[in-house]
Amino acid sequence: MKKLVLVSLCFSFATSVYAGYLDDWSNDQLCGWMDSSSTPEYIKEEVESREIICHGGVEVSSLPYGDELSSENGTVFASPDPNLLPKVKPNKNKSYSY
Repeated sequence: MKKLVLVSLCFSFATSVYAGYLDDWSNDQLCGWMDSSSTPEYIKEEVESREIICHGGVEVSSLPYGDELSSENGTVFASPDPNLLPKVKPNKNKSYSY
Protein backbone atom coordinates (compact mmCIF):
# COMPACT_ATOMS: atom_id res chain seq x y z
CA MET A 1 0.00 0.00 0.00
CA LYS A 2 2.87 2.36 0.82
CA LYS A 3 4.41 1.69 -2.60
CA LEU A 4 1.16 2.59 -4.31
CA VAL A 5 0.92 5.89 -2.45
CA LEU A 6 4.57 6.66 -3.19
CA VAL A 7 4.19 5.86 -6.90
CA SER A 8 1.04 7.98 -7.22
CA LEU A 9 2.71 10.85 -5.36
CA CYS A 10 5.75 10.72 -7.66
CA PHE A 11 3.54 10.55 -10.74
CA SER A 12 1.46 13.55 -9.70
CA PHE A 13 4.61 15.56 -8.95
CA ALA A 14 6.15 14.67 -12.32
CA THR A 15 3.05 15.69 -14.28
CA SER A 16 2.79 19.01 -12.46
CA VAL A 17 6.43 19.80 -13.28
CA TYR A 18 5.87 18.97 -16.94
CA ALA A 19 2.68 21.07 -17.11
CA GLY A 20 4.47 24.13 -15.74
CA TYR A 21 7.34 24.01 -18.24
CA LEU A 22 5.91 26.61 -20.64
CA ASP A 23 3.91 28.62 -18.10
CA ASP A 24 6.72 31.17 -17.75
CA TRP A 25 6.98 31.73 -21.51
CA SER A 26 5.35 34.86 -22.91
CA ASN A 27 3.01 34.66 -25.89
CA ASP A 28 5.56 36.50 -28.04
CA GLN A 29 8.24 33.94 -27.17
CA LEU A 30 5.92 31.14 -28.26
CA CYS A 31 5.02 33.02 -31.45
CA GLY A 32 8.72 33.39 -32.20
CA TRP A 33 8.96 29.61 -32.28
CA MET A 34 5.90 29.37 -34.54
CA ASP A 35 7.87 31.25 -37.22
CA SER A 36 10.47 28.47 -37.18
CA SER A 37 10.54 25.91 -39.97
CA SER A 38 10.62 23.04 -37.45
CA THR A 39 8.36 24.07 -34.57
CA PRO A 40 8.31 21.46 -31.78
CA GLU A 41 4.94 19.77 -31.26
CA TYR A 42 4.69 20.83 -27.60
CA ILE A 43 5.07 24.50 -28.64
CA LYS A 44 2.26 24.09 -31.19
CA GLU A 45 0.06 22.50 -28.53
CA GLU A 46 0.75 25.33 -26.07
CA VAL A 47 -0.07 28.01 -28.67
CA GLU A 48 -3.29 26.19 -29.50
CA SER A 49 -4.26 25.77 -25.86
CA ARG A 50 -3.66 29.49 -25.16
CA GLU A 51 -5.61 30.37 -28.35
CA ILE A 52 -2.83 32.71 -29.51
CA ILE A 53 -2.88 34.27 -32.98
CA CYS A 54 0.67 34.65 -34.28
CA HIS A 55 1.87 36.66 -37.27
CA GLY A 56 5.49 37.51 -38.04
CA GLY A 57 6.77 35.94 -34.82
CA VAL A 58 4.63 38.05 -32.45
CA GLU A 59 1.15 37.79 -30.97
CA VAL A 60 -1.55 39.78 -32.76
CA SER A 61 -5.20 40.34 -31.97
CA SER A 62 -6.23 39.57 -35.56
CA LEU A 63 -4.50 38.59 -38.75
CA PRO A 64 -3.71 41.58 -40.96
CA TYR A 65 -5.32 41.97 -44.34
CA GLY A 66 -2.57 42.14 -46.87
CA ASP A 67 -1.73 41.84 -50.47
CA GLU A 68 -2.07 38.52 -52.17
CA LEU A 69 1.18 36.61 -51.65
CA SER A 70 0.94 34.49 -54.76
CA SER A 71 0.49 35.06 -58.44
CA GLU A 72 0.40 32.93 -61.56
CA ASN A 73 4.23 32.92 -61.46
CA GLY A 74 4.55 31.78 -57.83
CA THR A 75 5.05 33.43 -54.46
CA VAL A 76 5.46 37.19 -54.31
CA PHE A 77 8.03 38.55 -51.84
CA ALA A 78 8.17 42.10 -50.56
CA SER A 79 11.06 44.25 -51.74
CA PRO A 80 13.57 45.27 -49.07
CA ASP A 81 13.61 48.84 -47.82
CA PRO A 82 16.21 50.70 -49.95
CA ASN A 83 17.38 52.61 -46.85
CA LEU A 84 18.54 49.34 -45.31
CA LEU A 85 20.80 48.41 -48.24
CA PRO A 86 24.46 49.43 -47.79
CA LYS A 87 25.88 51.99 -50.16
CA VAL A 88 28.77 50.53 -52.16
CA LYS A 89 31.57 52.86 -53.21
CA PRO A 90 34.13 51.86 -55.82
CA ASN A 91 37.66 51.45 -54.58
CA LYS A 92 40.11 52.67 -57.22
CA ASN A 93 43.07 51.08 -55.45
CA LYS A 94 41.79 47.55 -56.15
CA SER A 95 41.99 45.67 -59.43
CA TYR A 96 38.25 44.95 -59.22
CA SER A 97 35.24 47.13 -58.57
CA TYR A 98 31.58 46.66 -57.78
